[in-house]
Amino acid sequence: MAKISPDQLDPRNNLQWYTRSALRNADVWTDKAIRQEYSRLRDISQKRLKRLAVAEPESMAYQQNIGKYAPVRELTTEEARALLPELARFIAAKTGTVSGIRAQRTKAVRSLQKQGFAVTKENIKAFGKYMETWRATQKKGGKAGTVTSGDVAESYEFYEKSGIELDEIRDRFNKWVKSQKRLQNYVKKQNKKQPVTSDMILSEWNRIKGK
Repeated sequence: MAKISPDQLDPRNNLQWYTRSALRNADVWTDKAIRQEYSRLRDISQKRLKRLAVAEPESMAYQQNIGKYAPVRELTTEEARALLPELARFIAAKTGTVSGIRAQRTKAVRSLQKQGFAVTKENIKAFGKYMETWRATQKKGGKAGTVTSGDVAESYEFYEKSGIELDEIRDRFNKWVKSQKRLQNYVKKQNKKQPVTSDMILSEWNRIKGK
């Protein structure tokens, strides 16, 4: 690995210097440098998270990073070293800022429309939730776990790299939207008759999926 000076350290330009291997082997990463860089990037991350909390609180950038990075004074050097790669990836991510998320969302809308999806800025979050459900299923070997309503821009990045056929995504998305509407209608109707429990909703959801 080529040498790098401390003033060149920036995850947006040199993310390879923030891998676990680099943080343990590169000469530039003294214990002092680790703590200083962690503190510097944490300051940037907290400003971003404050903006995301107001403008994009449902985004994965916000949900996955809020409360994650303690002040450096509360960490050992090894704890800071372990967290630094994740902190650096957050700083380097295109969807790590409000403007980045919105730019990716616009790109996603245009691209999906060209490929036949009836997606607009108004309903694209539904597509984002669907893609996040898909991603969770893939990660858990076919068993979907707890899913947050991740931002469509970040979910779309997963789609671009997944190699999933567009026709398959389109068909599954359309079916998912219909099932969501049917489930919502069921809850509304039942609420007029009696309180709806989580078990009742799960039972109805399984019935809809089985059709």
